[in-house]
Amino acid sequence: MGRLFRAVGFAVLLVLPLVAYGQAVNGSLVGNVTDPSGFVLPGVNVTITEVNTNISSSTVTNESGYYVFTNLKDGTYRVRTELSGFKRVLREGVVVQVNATVRVDLKMEVGTLEESVTVTAESPMLQTDRADTGRTIQAIQLPGGAPRIQPEFPGHVDNGARRDETGEAAFRIF
Repeated sequence: MGRLFRAVGFAVLLVLPLVAYGQAVNGSLVGNVTDPSGFVLPGVNVTITEVNTNISSSTVTNESGYYVFTNLKDGTYRVRTELSGFKRVLREGVVVQVNATVRVDLKMEVGTLEESVTVTAESPMLQTDRADTGRTIQAIQLPGGAPRIQPEFPGHVDNGARRDETGEAAFRIF
């Protein structure tokens, strides 16, 4: 019996780091940099700064004008771009949340680095860069003791059927 407990304990210790590794605690910041005509700009220096800690990280856009910052702590960031022959662009107030990918596309105007454009608009909340999204579901107890999952999303009808324009059931949730 003692060997069994030790074997099970050892197996748990081996699997536990794998389970903990799967927990997402950081976010990402991605985007494209283009010129006024919409053409991509490769080789743009992109720097992000977390405003509370003043910690910065930099990267350079690839041949498609795309940049990526991964493994970011949640917080508010400032995004700055620089490329010779173009005005600097500064986007303030970019909020990165846990397990979220925020897209910040920037358009650089022709000019000198001494000139700058400050963008103060908020980032869109729609996540188009990730396939995984969060949903809240809850288990409810039905009469008779069988558990049932009840999704919480628009279009859900409590009787289990969603009707289309003709009144026919579009789908059923069991």
